[in-house]
Amino acid sequence: MQRPPEREARDGPRARARAAVLGAAGARGQPAAGWLPDLSLAGLWQALAAALAREFEDRRGFLFLPLGFAAGAALYFSAPQEPLAYAGWVPALGFLGLAVLARARPFAFHLFALLAVVAAGFAVAALQVQRMAHPVLATTLNAVEVSGYVEAAELRPRGSRITLAVTRLERPRTDPPRRVRVTLAGREPPAVGSHVTLRATLAPPPGPSYPGGFDFGRAIWLDGIGATGYALGGPQLTPALGPPPPGLALTTWLDGTRRAIAARILAALPGEEGGVAVALVTGLRDAVPESIEESMRISGLSHVLSISGLHMALVASSVFFFARALLALVPEFALYRPIKAWAALPAMASASFYLLLSGAEVPTQRAYVMTLLVLAGIVLGRPALTLRTLAVAALALLALSPRAVLDPGAQMSFAATLGLVAAYERFGYLLTAVPARTGRWMGVPARHIAALALASLAAGLATAPYAAYHFQRLAPLSLLANLGAAPVVSFIVMPAGLAGAVLIPFGWDDPAWRLMGWGLARMRDISDLVAALPGADRGVPAMPVASLVLISLGLAVLCLARTRLVLLAPALAASGLVVAATAPRPDLYIDTEARTVAVRGRDGALAVMGDRDGGVGGRFAVEQWLSADGARSRFGAKDLTAAAACDPLGCTLALPDGRLVALSRDRDSLEDDCRLAAVLVTPFAPPLDCAATVIYRDPRTALGGVSGTLRPDGRLTLAFARPAPGTRPWEPKTLSPPKRAREPASAAGASRQGPSSSSPADYPKIGADPAPAGPLATDDEAPPAPEPFQ
Repeated sequence: MQRPPEREARDGPRARARAAVLGAAGARGQPAAGWLPDLSLAGLWQALAAALAREFEDRRGFLFLPLGFAAGAALYFSAPQEPLAYAGWVPALGFLGLAVLARARPFAFHLFALLAVVAAGFAVAALQVQRMAHPVLATTLNAVEVSGYVEAAELRPRGSRITLAVTRLERPRTDPPRRVRVTLAGREPPAVGSHVTLRATLAPPPGPSYPGGFDFGRAIWLDGIGATGYALGGPQLTPALGPPPPGLALTTWLDGTRRAIAARILAALPGEEGGVAVALVTGLRDAVPESIEESMRISGLSHVLSISGLHMALVASSVFFFARALLALVPEFALYRPIKAWAALPAMASASFYLLLSGAEVPTQRAYVMTLLVLAGIVLGRPALTLRTLAVAALALLALSPRAVLDPGAQMSFAATLGLVAAYERFGYLLTAVPARTGRWMGVPARHIAALALASLAAGLATAPYAAYHFQRLAPLSLLANLGAAPVVSFIVMPAGLAGAVLIPFGWDDPAWRLMGWGLARMRDISDLVAALPGADRGVPAMPVASLVLISLGLAVLCLARTRLVLLAPALAASGLVVAATAPRPDLYIDTEARTVAVRGRDGALAVMGDRDGGVGGRFAVEQWLSADGARSRFGAKDLTAAAACDPLGCTLALPDGRLVALSRDRDSLEDDCRLAAVLVTPFAPPLDCAATVIYRDPRTALGGVSGTLRPDGRLTLAFARPAPGTRPWEPKTLSPPKRAREPASAAGASRQGPSSSSPADYPKIGADPAPAGPLATDDEAPPAPEPFQ
């Protein structure tokens, strides 16, 4: 019997795709023998190929292209050496040519297309970095005079901070940085756009506090900043020494607009709610109290403070419906004109202004692109809020700014949007059944509550891996907090904020700000209530990047696939969790300047010695180490330094096996430390015949922390946050490589005395008597030791 023409037209492409991937037998759809699925290797391959053929036929391959582009950009930024500027274009063009040649074979075509996009992401990231390349300060400059235009001014918990476009720098040893960020002691920074001169201590941007940690120096460099420091005294207004940088006039106008709006809000809301209102309307988070930020982080409401999809959607949709309602008042327009498409135009304009006003952070850019695509779909008469819209927005943002792949906000923003769109595509139909099951009067509220629960659950689960990776914390009660706070934010806070901004020119904005403040007070009540519940704040140990990659792939497959490929998602996510659970935790942390050290004791907890309380850098490093250990709550605890035995010359702590780690504070302690300790951490050039394992960090040249892990055989595996400084554009070029933990002197060398030959009474005790086992050996993976810094 011949098939109908419509069935032939429907099944033809699918049959051809199956034949191209599976071969003739699979294309005929021969059933497997028996009732159970074929679990042999060949059977699994056939099932996988069939699922891929179905995905290709449904044109789902396009949705995975942003993942390939992001992977290519991430490969560039994680490269140990700087690649050639145009190296990525060669494989990109080659794979693109192969994809064109293989377009008749779906599997080969999609494979080569994906590889071409990966190479293109690598090439675009390299090109962007080369385009924005700028000098990095080579070494610390003490008490130098710097002049420049103020490009940004921020209030901090203690003092303020400004970003200067440098016009003159005293005593530069190499090319001076173009922009520097300086912390001021006073709470009143100079106005944006002014030209100032001040005396400051400047240093290269800091590296990660530990290997695998967040690279602050790279993030700052990608913002165009080549040095950071603190001012010695107040800035002085001086005549300009050169023309202002391009765009400073627009920056000055936008900052003035933000400050003017902030002043109007704070005049109506002088309390803590005023600072939050300013953050939501203008993006200035200077006046947000730390207590509110911490409460919202614990409860899972911190996304409300970050201007992203929720805020952009509320602003654009409010303007859209208001404009459409006004146009509908005119019968000629309502009956004969496309007022829906017309209303999208002022919504686009309002979204564009809000992007500029809020500072155009990466999550805001993503939300802006998504909003424009949705509004463009309304103008064209096509639905736009789909996974394809998200894929286009991701490709556009990554092509314009490949650094977004490193930004935690961008990762969480895209993950949340992906989870939301996928959840509504798969389970949105269930929401239509809610009114029928709950009755006429309760139907609409029940539907909104169900939709809110679905959105909170999808977004929370999608962003949890990234919160755990970047911030080492989870908010398990975020669903509860969002269910209570989201209606307040959506129907009171943001509409009142938009109304207040619109009414400012007419002078009637005060009532709107007061209504917004009432809504923010209720939101804070909900946040504080949830944050106070037991188990609201969960710290987790830092996970390796391989774990995040596996979980991200699982999330992508779960949200994007429509066939049995979704069965791969739990396997990928479980693999990522296993990798995270089995990853070894360092037993030793050392800060950049070798002034603060953390050692894991026999109880498995970290103990700290050094400048935890004496220096800002030490406090920051300890906070990062504890966060990576999943013990953020221990920061500031009295028992954190109780195990350290200290005197004016240095401190000691015991490793899990009982051997001592010594931290030298004075050159006079080196001889005893070399004789009694198994590991010596020092900022001073050590003796050549030191019997201990020496980790020498020159504070004038070293950037980035060091970690060490004890192996079962007693060897110490060292890892450096920046193994070879100066190899990437964001690293200072004139620095020496990090110092290797030097091997102990051999028996053929200088006289050697290990700790086992010393009396325990000669050195401060730490709890029980240590079990000396001689100096620690180190793996050969550590960088070679250079000559001492001269």
